Amino acid sequence: MGVHGLTSFLRENKTALAHVLEFPPPRLSPWGGKTSTALVVDGWSFIYELLHCADLPWVYGGEYDAFARLIERVATGWIAVGLHLHFVFDGPYPALKFPTLVSRVTQTSIHGGLLFFRTSPSARATPRFLHETQILPPLTYTVCVQTLLRLASAPDVPLEVHFADEEGDPYAVALAGRLHAYVAGKDSDFVVLNVDGYKGYMPLDEMVWNTLTSSSSASETSSLYSSLNGDGDEEEDEYGFKKVRKAKSRKRAAANHRVGRGLIPPDTTIEPDGELTLSCTVYTPDDLASHLQLPVSVLSLVGALVGNDYTGQPDESAPSSRRKSNLHRLFFERQLTLVQRIVRVATTLRSILSSAFSSGGAPAPKRKQKEIGSVMELIDAAVTALLIRPLDTLATGELEDIVDRIAEATLQYAIPRQDELEVSTAHNGRLQWASDVCALHDHESCPLFALLSRLDICAYHDSAETLVRVAASYVAAYRAGNLNPHVLNSISTGTAWPKVFLEDPDKETVARSIGRPIREAGYAILGAGSVPAQSTDNEDPEDEYDSGDELIDVVEESDDDDDDPLAPLRGALEQLGDGQKQDNGQARTGQTAPPSAKETLPRIVTECVRRGTHLSAEDVSVPALHDIMKTLSLPQPQHDGQHAQVPVQLWPLDARRVFLLRILQSDVPSIKAVSDDKLIAVLAVRWVVRCMHARAAESDGNKEREKERWTQVEARTFLNAFAWSPSGEAADTAPEELPVEPVQIIERNVQLVAQLTMALDTIEQLAQILLLGDVIPTPAALFSGRRFHANLVRLGNDSMADSSNALWRACLEGLEHAFAGRGPKAKKDRKKEARAPITSPAKVQPGQGQPRRGGMYDILAQLDG
Repeated sequence: MGVHGLTSFLRENKTALAHVLEFPPPRLSPWGGKTSTALVVDGWSFIYELLHCADLPWVYGGEYDAFARLIERVATGWIAVGLHLHFVFDGPYPALKFPTLVSRVTQTSIHGGLLFFRTSPSARATPRFLHETQILPPLTYTVCVQTLLRLASAPDVPLEVHFADEEGDPYAVALAGRLHAYVAGKDSDFVVLNVDGYKGYMPLDEMVWNTLTSSSSASETSSLYSSLNGDGDEEEDEYGFKKVRKAKSRKRAAANHRVGRGLIPPDTTIEPDGELTLSCTVYTPDDLASHLQLPVSVLSLVGALVGNDYTGQPDESAPSSRRKSNLHRLFFERQLTLVQRIVRVATTLRSILSSAFSSGGAPAPKRKQKEIGSVMELIDAAVTALLIRPLDTLATGELEDIVDRIAEATLQYAIPRQDELEVSTAHNGRLQWASDVCALHDHESCPLFALLSRLDICAYHDSAETLVRVAASYVAAYRAGNLNPHVLNSISTGTAWPKVFLEDPDKETVARSIGRPIREAGYAILGAGSVPAQSTDNEDPEDEYDSGDELIDVVEESDDDDDDPLAPLRGALEQLGDGQKQDNGQARTGQTAPPSAKETLPRIVTECVRRGTHLSAEDVSVPALHDIMKTLSLPQPQHDGQHAQVPVQLWPLDARRVFLLRILQSDVPSIKAVSDDKLIAVLAVRWVVRCMHARAAESDGNKEREKERWTQVEARTFLNAFAWSPSGEAADTAPEELPVEPVQIIERNVQLVAQLTMALDTIEQLAQILLLGDVIPTPAALFSGRRFHANLVRLGNDSMADSSNALWRACLEGLEHAFAGRGPKAKKDRKKEARAPITSPAKVQPGQGQPRRGGMYDILAQLDG
């Protein structure tokens, strides 16, 4: 993540660029004090680094209960050394980042899953294979946010959670500027982004924990020096000499100074009297610019020219007419390393700037040929100087396209100025928000508020007051962590990105079979998507055929739809920070069709899901909300004394809850006995069981579809995989520890987890769309995939008997016919029956005591009779 090769460049020049900062423990309260230091933490970098340090098994679907405990341990350790924490998470994906997202998902999740299922069971169970093919468990973001919000809700805890309007990196640096704070993460963009008050970037993987303790022998002898050198109560031999134990003294000294590298602090329960200290390496944009001999404002252009997440990689499968050039091949020789590329770009820019703005009396020889009067002219000059091919070998318009791409990538680093904000924006380390909708913006300049204010909920809801109420409710839910940023993708860019985890590549993806029907209901409630443009008589028929291409083609085609992408960028780049990029992006992605088109054409949301071994774009028609109402047989509340219909988001709480249950076909009496904190788990089981049964029923006797059906044993085992007590209440103690040895990985169990995690995630998002996120939380933080797999492997021991009766009744009611008739335990019995000879029913002849064994022909005779 970040600028390509910049992390390696920083480490190679660490002596010149970095300085070490120590955080000793404060002598006051462990929950803060007068010596607190503000630290902004990149949320996604925190998740990835913590999973890397913890080395939790991922193949079982996620150890979310252990992950939640580690989050609390790290946050508590940071607070113990006097840090005031501000976690920042990304908002909806910007369209410019789509190619990078496709590349990452394909290389990690899809190709990793394909390699797993194409490898022998013995080889893929080795720790090395699992480490090299690691895939991010799908519910880690939800569990991380939920755990941090729980910690932040405690009184006097110096921890806050923020959610960015779009990309999280500029938001985090802008927040750090207001707080005069550092930023911790694993993204080299943090050493390129800059704003007044920003103190620098701390890599998470370069943090070092220290635990200092005093030995017991030192207290006994009142001399720490003599204790560490073994000069205590040593016995003398018969000649009066003392025995020297240097090895023992070294071990004692090492035990008194424990070092832990990474996020996770050492276990203080082993040494209760120990004190934690934290050492961090700090890099600043000023030091980097000084080392490269460039102005700080030019660092963003360095990042764009070297390559970052916004320049993207060309898709070789895209049509040649829409295929983007590979900037690395245009700018750099193949033998150059990433660090050498940074040096080449910096040298080129330094030469251009020195020749254009030379301070001597006479101008530079080539100054009249290349005058630099704006940012766009600097970009043009840099691109021309870096090209390793002659200009006459480029296609028509290719140079302009390259300049536009570099300009867009550079613009992503621009942080709007906030001159109107008060200087005193923090009180005792806590941030004072700029407005009631955003920590950094007022109503007029907040991109999130502007996005949600343009919601087109339904054709019936034309009241401006109603739309403002719905938008304000969504903004409040989003800022409070009760609305997943992925939900807003369907509004901002008309796309959806369901999580891709380990699943059978030969089967239909669970994002389509399990999650899509639920997401369609969410699209209808939000009024998400866009109305496709109506075809004209002059339209080329080939364009309709190309509209079904894979994701990268759709993204590039949408980029080419802009008539003049340079026009809005030219003015914005010259100011670098006036905030106009948000308005431009919204104007491009939020275009609305004329009323006639809305009445005749359905809205379309582009879902990016796995298709075989690729990530493909599939257009999904958004159903009309009034059609969903008819199928649910649910009366819609009205305005007082008026006939205008009320949006679902403004219904009473009980009505929204019933709407959720009706959508999931789970509005049964027994569901009322389930508490809200366990409801999503029950709904997930019911939904998956119903979907698999429906697929089998529609397949007309397909054996593979029949095998996909769930058994009751598997469903009850899923309920036991949560860390709650057998009665269904939250457990006060940790669940029974599983054996240390690895659990056998069975492909069917892997597929079951993929179905369940998709259902848990999608149902949670639907509840958030209905503004029920704070009422019906997800129980994902209590789930253990390893426990689920282990219980499935040992089904013969009747391990399902401890599941809650109330939860199981709620899962079973109305779905008794949907489960498979025989579970895995009866498989051996079926094999025995298959090997037994086929016999006719026993017949007893008159006067005979034993029945006569019949044969195959006797069966045929009975059929004829």
